[in-house]
Amino acid sequence: MIRTEIQIRFNDMDPMQRVNNSSYSTYLELARLDFCNRYLNVVDLDDIPFVLARVEMDLKASVLPGASIFVATWVSAIGTTSWEFSYEIRDQKTNELYVSAKTVQVYFDYRAKTKKPIPPDFLKSLEKERL
Repeated sequence: MIRTEIQIRFNDMDPMQRVNNSSYSTYLELARLDFCNRYLNVVDLDDIPFVLARVEMDLKASVLPGASIFVATWVSAIGTTSWEFSYEIRDQKTNELYVSAKTVQVYFDYRAKTKKPIPPDFLKSLEKERL
């Protein structure tokens, strides 16, 4: 499981003084980028070997100003050309669950503009984070 600490920005808040629901997708994106930085050699955008195909999110509680949060990310399913990340956004102090989410990524070659089977070396990286 990868733990990504998130800095809540002023513009993440909505008029109700809580993190706006659209900001949670950005937090998941930061967690995916953290995965890339840990397991991939990404020099430019074409090096990112996947495209996001699906996002599913359940909001459990509102993140309020002053909260310290993190995203826990793990691989929950692996197919031939795609895999699923599962996430939990939690409070660093109380461990309160704010969001549970899943995304599906498809292994994609941006240079060839086509999906491809997950190569063995990348598959090993996914299996390291599978729960």
